[in-house]
Amino acid sequence: MREIDFTVPAANRGFPIIRAGNEPAIAVFSASPMKWWPRLSLLLFSLQPLLGQGELVTTPREQKGDDALAAGLWEVAELHFKECLAASASAPPEVRARVAIHLAESLIRGGNPAEAADLLEQSWVSGNPAAPFWKAQALASQGHLAEASALLSKLLSDPAAPHRIEAAFTLSRVQLTLGQPQSALDTLGALLPEANPATRAKIRLEQVEILIDLDRATEARSLLSAVDSIAASGQPIAAFLTARLWLKEGRFTEARVGFQELINHPQGQSLERYHLAAIGLADAIMAEGNPEEASSSLIGFLDDHPASPFLDAIFQRLVQCVPSKPKTNDSTLEGIARWITIPTIPTSGLIATSSPANASATAAWPVTRISSDLTELRVYSLYTRARVIHRFGTKEANAESKQLLRRLLLENPDHALAPRALYQLARWALEEGSVEQAFSILAVLRDSTKLLDLKGEATFLEARATCLNGDPTKAVQLFNEAAIELTGANARTARLMSAIARLRGGDFSGTSLIQHRNAASDDGLEADIELERALATPTPNAARSLLEEFLRRFPSHPRVAEAKLAAVEAALNSPNPDLGFAKSELDSLLENGESPSAATAPRIALNRLKIADLSNDAQATATIAESIMTQYPSTPAEAEAALTSGRSLFQSGSYNAARLVLEKLAASNTHSANAQAAWLLAARAAALGGTPQSKEEALILFDKAIGSSGPVSSIAILEKAKHLINLYRLNDASTFLSKWMATLPETDPLQLPAGLLLGDALYAQGSSNPASLVEALAVYDKLLKQAVNQTALLNRLQYLRGLTLEQLPDELDPAKKRDKQALQAYHSVLEVTTRPTEWYYFELCGFRALTLLENTQRWREAVNVANQIASFKGPRAEEASTRASQLQLRHMIWED
Repeated sequence: MREIDFTVPAANRGFPIIRAGNEPAIAVFSASPMKWWPRLSLLLFSLQPLLGQGELVTTPREQKGDDALAAGLWEVAELHFKECLAASASAPPEVRARVAIHLAESLIRGGNPAEAADLLEQSWVSGNPAAPFWKAQALASQGHLAEASALLSKLLSDPAAPHRIEAAFTLSRVQLTLGQPQSALDTLGALLPEANPATRAKIRLEQVEILIDLDRATEARSLLSAVDSIAASGQPIAAFLTARLWLKEGRFTEARVGFQELINHPQGQSLERYHLAAIGLADAIMAEGNPEEASSSLIGFLDDHPASPFLDAIFQRLVQCVPSKPKTNDSTLEGIARWITIPTIPTSGLIATSSPANASATAAWPVTRISSDLTELRVYSLYTRARVIHRFGTKEANAESKQLLRRLLLENPDHALAPRALYQLARWALEEGSVEQAFSILAVLRDSTKLLDLKGEATFLEARATCLNGDPTKAVQLFNEAAIELTGANARTARLMSAIARLRGGDFSGTSLIQHRNAASDDGLEADIELERALATPTPNAARSLLEEFLRRFPSHPRVAEAKLAAVEAALNSPNPDLGFAKSELDSLLENGESPSAATAPRIALNRLKIADLSNDAQATATIAESIMTQYPSTPAEAEAALTSGRSLFQSGSYNAARLVLEKLAASNTHSANAQAAWLLAARAAALGGTPQSKEEALILFDKAIGSSGPVSSIAILEKAKHLINLYRLNDASTFLSKWMATLPETDPLQLPAGLLLGDALYAQGSSNPASLVEALAVYDKLLKQAVNQTALLNRLQYLRGLTLEQLPDELDPAKKRDKQALQAYHSVLEVTTRPTEWYYFELCGFRALTLLENTQRWREAVNVANQIASFKGPRAEEASTRASQLQLRHMIWED
């Protein structure tokens, strides 16, 4: 838990603050640096899909479901198994139960355990021998750990139950999550008599890891020495645990060699353990007393592995490698700065795409949350560098630190570090005296964060801001809340601040002060209380007297400068201002040669201005005021110191000249077909003209073409709609198209191009009108009926459906998007057995499916899809194959 630091001057009324120190924003290891108890969900995903051996697959649809399940595409498998059940009402009960079990597995692995649990409760499913195992998995995935534990224990008591080994490992993870490590050890141990040698070795290694996490190194060493028959796949795990044990035992040189060997020979290791080995190496180097080398090791590792799943732990160590008073050219800071790339500015305009000529307005939106390996690295770099450089205390460093955190919040508002960034900004705002700003930030933070420790810290800071804002009664309430949310010394400090707030509210009774003095074990708390009493005194003369007494009794207190400045203000605000005292004290503040802080500098300047004003020195008053307005623009200090022949011309790009010729021709030509063509070309020329007025006038010209008799009326309508979309008059475009389509027969071929444009217009309105996305999806679903036996159109529609689904909120969890259904749409075009006749949208679908899997870090499944794309040998086959190879190497996905 972070401790209260009384040594840092706070805001202009000087509350102590909770400092984050060098702790990480989100600790990944709660008990020891190398603690590794996998989350419950990780166990399930570490198991191969548990398809029954020798089962007879009865339909092609079921086979597709099994193939998708084996490939890790849970969403696709779910879709196929649901279709199987819907079509198998007359199938034998055992067949339907088998499909239901596979559907339950797909649902659980796909993150929908509640639906799986409901399915498994059905009488026609619950009799299947595998049902209890999957019911336990569903319960565990929903957080019902006690129920899952009981069911798994019962299952393990049945020697004939299926999936016993998997059930035992699941139960041990459940027990670890419940804080029952000894029970987890016992569960694994009970499985030893019936296990084969390879499984026995795996169990022993699991037990060794638990013992290391429990700091029972002697037992772990004894057990590890006794492990035999370790399969080749288990050798890297054993080597990793050996290195961890050396680190626990203080044998740092041996640990360093062991971890280095793992990094030098990654073959056969999981990605997680490989990255933990790099962290272990840094820990060993740090333990040897070489922080710069440890930092260099981690920075080099991140250069090669920017998407590490343990960025929080790595950056925690990087912060620890930076001295408490770093140099501006500190090697760790410079290494972190390299990962803070220049912000990417999106292409301007509505449509920015490299698609073919018939590309749609879907490019008006970014293609949904596309991430790269550097995104997470940049976020952690922004946060870490901001915190460290703020230590410099200069105006430039403070400005840069705030700019870095604001960029983090702007670019990654949903990131786990965003609440911590808000907290830091609130702290700094409070230190600088921007109470209202801090108050606003903290109110948002307290309402949004789910992290209890951060909530307590935010409550504490909000209490400070509230008291500074003149509401001590509310501050007392907040400090008391913080005392409940915080623990240990921090809770005690919150109770102390509650007493101080009562002082500010005018409660000068000694009872609460005496209680806190008796509770305090250090003299610094008494000094803080005396200073707060002085600062809370409303009468200037009385306040000055108390402040001078504080300065006499505690001349070395870290808040002396704050007390002197408050005494100056009291002297100047008294009925008979003491200008000599005020000037003398202001001069003494700068005698030590240190520059005033960002919070005190404007106050000092304002007090000098007041001295000059009270001294009737007009020239000095004007000079100082001008200086304040120059140095502190847009601040309370500033306010206080003083408020862009026709067809041939068109084709050559001379659009304005072309338009003049074509309009004259259309107005004078008596041949209606020619006049209509001229109006249409004139409209196109105006649309491509360079001025906003010309683009608006194009609409009038399109209307003239539409209103003329001739063969191109429909073309003019479609082009006007497209022009409206390009002008971003999306509602006009969708209304215009909807009315026209309503006049067309359902079977009219024009329904297709008009529908595609309507879908584009509706989709592009999604950012401001989410309901339009539902309408766009309905349009694409309707057009699917026209795509029967039209592969190119089907591929395009599934791509557009996928993009739309990626933007729509999930119906069960509106905080998420419909990525599952989007993946189903994209992957459906890949489920063909013949070579595609259309490649552009086919491969777009494949690569979007691949990206969705990468975004959720489903690396093995992404490799499967990339290889699937490459197998069709299309234009981007080599790109897909290369991407598969890169994913395999980067994420250490070894062939079975």
